Amino acid sequence: MPNLARTLTPSDDLSGSVLAAALLDVLRTARVGSPPLPELPPATYAQGHAAFELLSDQRRLITEHLTGRLLRRPAGPVAVFSAGCGDGTLDARLAATLCDAEPDRAVRYVGVDPYAASARAFAAALHGLDRPGLDVDVHTSTFDDAPLGAGFDVVTFVHSMYYVPDVARTLQAAYDLLRPGGELLVLSAPRAELNALVEVLAPPIAGHEQWFSDDVELALLQAGLDAEAPLTLEARWDATAADDGALDFAVQALLTDDLRPVVRAYLDAVAVPDPASYAGVRVPHPVDVYRVVRS
Repeated sequence: MPNLARTLTPSDDLSGSVLAAALLDVLRTARVGSPPLPELPPATYAQGHAAFELLSDQRRLITEHLTGRLLRRPAGPVAVFSAGCGDGTLDARLAATLCDAEPDRAVRYVGVDPYAASARAFAAALHGLDRPGLDVDVHTSTFDDAPLGAGFDVVTFVHSMYYVPDVARTLQAAYDLLRPGGELLVLSAPRAELNALVEVLAPPIAGHEQWFSDDVELALLQAGLDAEAPLTLEARWDATAADDGALDFAVQALLTDDLRPVVRAYLDAVAVPDPASYAGVRVPHPVDVYRVVRS
C-alpha cells in the first residue's frame, strides 16, 4: 500500500476545500476492496467520546439550548425520557434545572442506554443530585426493547438517532410516548465537514449506514410528524489537540496507522478560524435540533 501520509498534505498548493475533497478521495481509494474498519467497542466509544467532548463546545451549546427549552415548560410535575442517555453528564444538568426551577416539583427522569457502564453512570449522576422530588429510572436496553409506557412530557434523542434501525418508526414510537403538549427533541448532526469522514470510514451499524439530519427530516415526513424548522447549533472542535481515541470517535471507527495522517490532514484542511474566544482554528461540527409537539 502506498504511504498515504505523503499523498497530499496541507502544504500542497490547493485551497482548503479542494484539498479536503482530494483527501477524502484518497481515503475512499484506500478503502476500496477492503473490509469495513472495526467499530468502536463500547468502552472505547465511551472513552473516546469523553476525550472528544473536552475539545468541543458542542455539549455546552446543547446544554444551554435544552435547559432553556425545559425552563419554558409549564409549572407542575414533569416526566422526561432520554433515549441513548450515555453517562448522564447532560441529563444531570437538565434534571437539576427542572428541580431547581420549581423546588416542590415532582420530576420523573428515565434513561435508556444499551451500554451497561453508561447506564450505571447515568443512574449515579442523577441520584447524586440529591433532589427530593426527583425520581430516576434507567434501563440497559435499546430504545426498541425498553419497557416504557406513555405519559412523558419530554422525549430527547441527543446524538442517538444515528443507531436506530428505522428512523421513521422510531420517531413515531417516541411521539406516541408523549402526553398532549409534550415535546420530542431530536438532536442530529448534518452531513457536514466532520461527518464526511464518517461516511467514508465508519462501518455500517446493524446493517445500515449512520443516519444524519437529512435522514431525520425525511423520516419526519414519512411518519407524518409536523416538526418545527430545525435550529442549528454551530459548534466547533479542536482537532489539533485530539489524541487517537478522540480521532477514532470522530470518525466512528478504529483507524489504522496509515489512515490517521490523512484524516488529520483533512481536518486541518476543513478547520476555520474560531469566532469565539479561542485562539487558532477549529473544525465545524454543527448539530441540528428538531422539535415536534404533540397536539
